[in-house]
Amino acid sequence: MIFEGRGSMGKIKVLMLGNHQSVKGGITSVIQQLLSYDWDSVGVEMNFIPTYIEASTAKKAIYYIGAYKNIKKFLKTDKPDVVHIHMSYKGSFYRKYAIHKLCQKNGIPDIIHLHGSEFEKWYNESNERTQNKIKTMLRECSAFIVLGEKWNAVINRIEPKTKTLVVSNTVHIPTYTVKWNDAKFQILFLGVLIKRKGVEDLIKAISLLKEKNQLSNLRFVIAGTGVEEEHLKKLANEQQVEQWIEFAGWTDGVAKEKYLKESQALVLPSYNEGLPIAVLEAISYGLPIIATDVGDMAAAVKNGQNGFLIQPRDIQALAEKIVQLYSDKENYMRMSCESKRIANEEFSDEKYFEQMRNCYLSAISNE
Repeated sequence: MIFEGRGSMGKIKVLMLGNHQSVKGGITSVIQQLLSYDWDSVGVEMNFIPTYIEASTAKKAIYYIGAYKNIKKFLKTDKPDVVHIHMSYKGSFYRKYAIHKLCQKNGIPDIIHLHGSEFEKWYNESNERTQNKIKTMLRECSAFIVLGEKWNAVINRIEPKTKTLVVSNTVHIPTYTVKWNDAKFQILFLGVLIKRKGVEDLIKAISLLKEKNQLSNLRFVIAGTGVEEEHLKKLANEQQVEQWIEFAGWTDGVAKEKYLKESQALVLPSYNEGLPIAVLEAISYGLPIIATDVGDMAAAVKNGQNGFLIQPRDIQALAEKIVQLYSDKENYMRMSCESKRIANEEFSDEKYFEQMRNCYLSAISNE
């Protein structure tokens, strides 16, 4: 059995379920953040069983079956007070639906924590049977955590009886704040290289800037890996912009911190999102943001105040906002200060863990 956590008698016993910490992406970042907190100090015993790994379909299935057996045994022998389930959509939903039903069978309240940026799209495209399962889970779970008000509205449209709770992603605020660099203006992308992240649009925007001789001191770092990586490298070569782009691969920990400190802005031209950890990490360092107005992005990126919001796939607007950001130092410095302020006042992790603990208490008391 794989149990990761600690605790003692008399504490609220929580079983958290989600990605193995080797899985790349924002969900894992949230899980790592939750697991690194000193829950003992606030009377919570946190246990963790990973349910998903990045592997072949067969290996993922075998891994999940093993995790399911461990969860089933844990629910019977250790009887947690509440189960905290991290969920996306598609396969993640089906895996977590089975666990939700297991919790129901054992009379243990479960909290579903939604991270799926394409959950609404997937729901709308699903057949009636799947939609009914989704609505059943939404009704039955003790609480359904969403990352912002837009997602709150989406979930309540799907199932009005859902007990939603808005808990934005959060970050620890570093003391460091990014600096203007007269010699080089570095723009960073952080994330998995998949179609919906819009990195192809970024490369095409860079090509537009090249045509207009507007790349001068600009540099771009694409920090991530994924199925689109080779395609994006090939596209950069075809567009003859590879000399302005560094493909840094997946970065985490010290390497990610280094890129955040060295960069002057973050770009995220996604087609859909929740509230990305990458954006919160960037504003915590004072980086202005250029991003698409999707999901709850507007909660962290105030258009014209600490960055710019554009429409998905608008390559021309993306290129224009890049120029607008790097060509006005005074406005840039104002936006940088505003990013830091927003991070401090709205996304500091100080209140986040208190919200989560209160959510656990509420789930228990409502049973």
